[in-house]
Amino acid sequence: MDIKLYPRPVSVMAAHQTAGDRLQIWIGVFGVAAPPPIQWFLNGTPITPTTITDLHSVRSAELVPVTSPRAFAGVYEFTGLQPESVYTVKAQSGVQQASIEVQTLPNQLPTDSSKPFHVLLVSCYYQPEDRSELVSAIIRQLKGTFRPNLTLLLGDQVYLDLPTLTDYKDDTTWLADWFERYYVKNWRGPGGLEAILSSAPCISIPDDHEYWNNAPHDSLVVGNTQSAAGRERWRTAAEMLYRGFQLPAPLQLGDPFILDIPPLSFFLADSRSQRSENRSRSMTPQALQALQAWCNRVSQEGLFGVFATGQSLYDEPVGSLKGSVVDYSLSNYADYPEVIRMLMSIPDRGRPILCLTGDVHWGRVAKSVDVKTGRDALYEVISSPSALVSSVGFDQLKMVGGFFGGLFGTSDPWPRHSNPQTPPDFLAMQVFDKRYQSNELYGQPGDQVVLLSFTRAGHGVDVGVTYYPIHEEAHVRQPIAVGPLRLRPL
Repeated sequence: MDIKLYPRPVSVMAAHQTAGDRLQIWIGVFGVAAPPPIQWFLNGTPITPTTITDLHSVRSAELVPVTSPRAFAGVYEFTGLQPESVYTVKAQSGVQQASIEVQTLPNQLPTDSSKPFHVLLVSCYYQPEDRSELVSAIIRQLKGTFRPNLTLLLGDQVYLDLPTLTDYKDDTTWLADWFERYYVKNWRGPGGLEAILSSAPCISIPDDHEYWNNAPHDSLVVGNTQSAAGRERWRTAAEMLYRGFQLPAPLQLGDPFILDIPPLSFFLADSRSQRSENRSRSMTPQALQALQAWCNRVSQEGLFGVFATGQSLYDEPVGSLKGSVVDYSLSNYADYPEVIRMLMSIPDRGRPILCLTGDVHWGRVAKSVDVKTGRDALYEVISSPSALVSSVGFDQLKMVGGFFGGLFGTSDPWPRHSNPQTPPDFLAMQVFDKRYQSNELYGQPGDQVVLLSFTRAGHGVDVGVTYYPIHEEAHVRQPIAVGPLRLRPL
């Protein structure tokens, strides 16, 4: 038996709630056939936390024999804590135990400019390509210098549809077992996402590889998705594992995660798990209602909105061929105009918005300016990937090109990676025409994570953006600072 503990923040759905006096702990128990009794300790004192999700098998009973060792997961909440304070949480079952040291969130953005609020951005982690555990090494480095206060996992924490040549059986029981093994590699460690998940309270949102490439649509490279019944069997198994390992409790699939650290307010949108196959929506009606309410509240309360999703808002619609082979963009869905109008109502009412995403396998900082007023309206930061997926054939060709380039003095430290794309000249032209002019502030190729550093600046907030390349060569993995981005009342 093995036990892992990972901290999570609590979604703040009511204005009177504060972030720093409560904390959730996700517990994973591996290699047992039944959930063991757990005794909890907070700073060495026995405590009974509130059960948010009972310790349960991540695979439902009908999909796994009762005597089979497997993974169990649960979520427990600790309240009455002090903000910005370090606690040691321990879980014990018999002689087995696990403990984690975690710092609670602040109730508001600190006023001391020498102590920024650090938010770590991570996406697109393909564990088989992180054989040297370089991602863990970067996170340990950050914890020793600029410890994250909060971590946002922005999609593709797992690649359930890879390796491409795997013989995926079209059977829910087989798929659930296979997917659990994949999650356990990433969550249990050593290596994987263990260092990230334990470094700070962490929130996850899904993108397509939490399901399959281009989910919920059929994928040419995933044979199981070629029929509606096959897609349903795959989705059933993938959803089951996503609920057990990633879904913030007690949210349901498609629900947004909202967190206030005044004057910041975060809205993490699940724009993947409830997408419709006819592309009529990327978010549920309830999520759209929550987004509208959040946009109104951010403006009314004088907050600065931070919106996160699995794909970029700048992505233009793609054609049916590219959409079926690679992935459809958010702008391919019929609710995109409604979403982007809601978001841009925030700068219309006087404050720029910050957007965060991953997905594209390169990093970028972009900005859109309202040509009517000349004021900054929207910033976007992309952090992707943390460990690039393998592409059979394509990778080998790129590596050969990199080798010959090196012979002639033009060695590329990222031979398998694409260069960042510049944003379109105008944000969402199909909605706003040429109102929001856009430009790239910085582009970062290669494996990476990003640390955002929020500090108060008078009536506004400055956002430092630091890219941490993940590479075996020390001269390549030097951090690159961008900005600061300046969020100011307009």
